[in-house]
Amino acid sequence: MINANRVLADFQFVGNRVSDFKIETRDIRTNEFKVHVTYDFYYNIKEVKEFEDKYIGYIEFITVIKAKVKNSILFKINLTMEGAFIGNTQKLKQEDFLSMLELNGLTTLSQLSRAYILTVTSLSGINPPVKLPMINIFKLMQEKKNNEVNKNKQQE
Repeated sequence: MINANRVLADFQFVGNRVSDFKIETRDIRTNEFKVHVTYDFYYNIKEVKEFEDKYIGYIEFITVIKAKVKNSILFKINLTMEGAFIGNTQKLKQEDFLSMLELNGLTTLSQLSRAYILTVTSLSGINPPVKLPMINIFKLMQEKKNNEVNKNKQQE
């Protein structure tokens, strides 16, 4: 066995919370119709602070799920999951901490969101429960950057 102190990362997950959650379900008989589910994802780095010995960063991961049968909405789910992460200022530059916050933070929060939505939809009587698909975090980050560049171009 390898001692954990020898392999601990300089970037750590502190905790998470659900800052916003809403689920709406409708009673539609769907046995004979195909259900179409759409997923939308977004994220924001809320805040990054630097202290003498550590960085602390907050990031939110936003998930919007809609299920339709023909033109009727079967259910809608909005979830915002926030996470707090810390980094060692002695071993990480702030730029590296920000990169880790974005990549590792999103990966962590997407999996927490996946578990949360699976549990809540199961308990809400949605059958089968909703399983978030795996997300290409690199692509999500790139899409966000592209959207911000396009938004800035439109404002000029």
